[in-house]
Amino acid sequence: MENPEQTHDFVATTCMHLGRPCPAAERMLRALAGALDRARAVTRDDFEISGDSQLDGCEKACPARFAASHDRIRVFCDVSATTETETLDRFADAMLSPDMADLSARSAAEVPRAFGEARPLSLTRAETIVPM
Repeated sequence: MENPEQTHDFVATTCMHLGRPCPAAERMLRALAGALDRARAVTRDDFEISGDSQLDGCEKACPARFAASHDRIRVFCDVSATTETETLDRFADAMLSPDMADLSARSAAEVPRAFGEARPLSLTRAETIVPM
């Protein structure tokens, strides 16, 4: 298996509890990227897994929701169990895409305290990374 940093582009927001990206969320992103990389040979292109978890590694131990496919992996930290995944995706899209519309006032109350995303590197970008 390749190192996830060599196969994926990672983005993380600042955790409102820690004041920096959440190391537990980053570990989860790397683990999901590695698992999807290993599963690629035995899954279809539209394979997706999602679920809820508890992030350990800091005193807050936030609940987290994740959605992972071969195209994109997202981890949302400290979200309510009632928050709709579509709201979380709109938030992430708005954070990562400058051309996206602003969030509504209703959905702004449901945004995660932090989130991370990993996307596979394009072949041309992956070829430029030299393993250490």
